[in-house]
Amino acid sequence: ILILSAAIWLTAFAVKKGSIWKYVFGAAFTVYLMCAASITVFPIQFSPTIRAIFAEEGWKITDCIVLVPFKDGITADDILNAAMTVPFGVLITLIRKKTTWKNALAAGAAFGTATELLQLAIAAIQGFSFRYIDTADIICNLAGTMLGWMLTALLIRFLQKSKPANVGEKSLYAYISEKCVKQ
Repeated sequence: ILILSAAIWLTAFAVKKGSIWKYVFGAAFTVYLMCAASITVFPIQFSPTIRAIFAEEGWKITDCIVLVPFKDGITADDILNAAMTVPFGVLITLIRKKTTWKNALAAGAAFGTATELLQLAIAAIQGFSFRYIDTADIICNLAGTMLGWMLTALLIRFLQKSKPANVGEKSLYAYISEKCVKQ
């Protein structure tokens, strides 16, 4: 509910200025956040039976926390975690007026940390977890966000340097090329 509320608020905030493209990218960002939540948070299972089995096995919440990142090297899960947040970096850049690398870095760190803390809270409430709360996930989420920001920054710079003739002020080209991405 919190993620959905935040997504709706962010979309409403993004469209406040009235640009149709801001609305489109804001809606895409909302859909992205819901998809990310469906992958990283759901399903949430409150099962007394499963809880009892985990308790019988001596499960502790620390069993699902990995504090040393990449202790087994970089895995396919790490690459997928980074890939999952590339759209976050792209969309956060496209819905904000100006996005510096520092803004993108902060947003990526906040997103990754919030996701892992939410997974930890759910594990604590459930009394068990099928997921790992892993510091490598935060790093990979941050890397994916920054890759998305860099790709978008390169696209924006390219569009700003190569303006074709007869481009309307409300076109997608105009919306993207007006973005100011600072290094």
